[in-house]
Amino acid sequence: MEAAGDDAAAAVRMRAAVKRLSFGTAEERAEAAGEVGRLARSDEGRKRLLPELGVVPPLVSMLADARGGGAGARMAAAGALLELARGAHRNKVHIVQAGLLKKLPLLMDDKDMSRSQELALLLLSISSLVNTDFPLASSELLPFLVAVLSADDAPADTKLPCLGALHNLSAKLEHVRDVASSGAVRALLALSLDRKTSEAALSVLGDLAATAAGREEMEEDEAAPRALVEAMTWHDAPRCQEHAAYLAMVLAHGSRLQRRRMRRLGVVQALLEVSLLGSPLAQRRAAKILQWFKEEGQDRIRAHSGPRMEGASSASCDDGGEGAKDRRNAVDRIVKQSLDRNMKSILRRATASVDLTSVKLLVGSSSSKSLPCETLHP
Repeated sequence: MEAAGDDAAAAVRMRAAVKRLSFGTAEERAEAAGEVGRLARSDEGRKRLLPELGVVPPLVSMLADARGGGAGARMAAAGALLELARGAHRNKVHIVQAGLLKKLPLLMDDKDMSRSQELALLLLSISSLVNTDFPLASSELLPFLVAVLSADDAPADTKLPCLGALHNLSAKLEHVRDVASSGAVRALLALSLDRKTSEAALSVLGDLAATAAGREEMEEDEAAPRALVEAMTWHDAPRCQEHAAYLAMVLAHGSRLQRRRMRRLGVVQALLEVSLLGSPLAQRRAAKILQWFKEEGQDRIRAHSGPRMEGASSASCDDGGEGAKDRRNAVDRIVKQSLDRNMKSILRRATASVDLTSVKLLVGSSSSKSLPCETLHP
């Protein structure tokens, strides 16, 4: 009897909320939006029924209606839509079909809504539709996400759900090119320097780096090497180090320009520290990059350490000029050979550290399986 009474009361409240959303004053619509949120949160059956009663279109319209009750009403509408979307695929489809994504350009310059955590969480929930057969238009969603992520005054609590939505999009091949060309890379590199958002930003960059379009955008941005070197120095953030080391592998592999940039920023020192102090995964990645730097140094030494062929122009120089030039070349070779010996010594220590960690893990697990090989995946 009591349950039947509760259901009857809820049905009355739902009908009243639907009526006020469609025909009420601004204040009544704001109150009705709050009531819809409470009803959706209280019962899964009611959550499924409410969209069938027609609450979604007026709630979506309220988001961009600056005159209809002010910021409070719009926040209540965003909260109600969020409650309807949580864990309900059909409701998410209803919300998109009601025009939510088409309203986003109107909300971009609205500081109240664009900085709202409720709206960011709603977009995160909607972005999960990329994992279904529903054709979600990422081109309508991306400009808003990138604008929020690029805004200096947007709080981390709002940016983190936007990063989650971007991750959902970038994890799908059909959307990753749109993400890469949307300007997201620059925003992500800036966020990777913020401890609150770094891990999530680096994770999305890892998704993008797995594609040619994403790698190209990162290679063209001069801020990339600096951001990765900085993240690799955070020994209290192992996941950030692992992501940064993976991205450094992607950029350094086959690109002398990127290696030169990173070397100038002190990446060798950072990699040496990671190879000795980082997690086992970060150690393996750092040791691999150091090996590339070592081999590149050996190539330079071999290219400059052979006998020099004197041409007609050098024959015209006086003996003093030739001697000074030879001495400088000899000093350069000695310095490079010394650096190479030091690098070999440090690499041996780093490899020994990684091997010792692997042996400890193997013995501790009492397993006969071999350790997995490192691949270029974060």
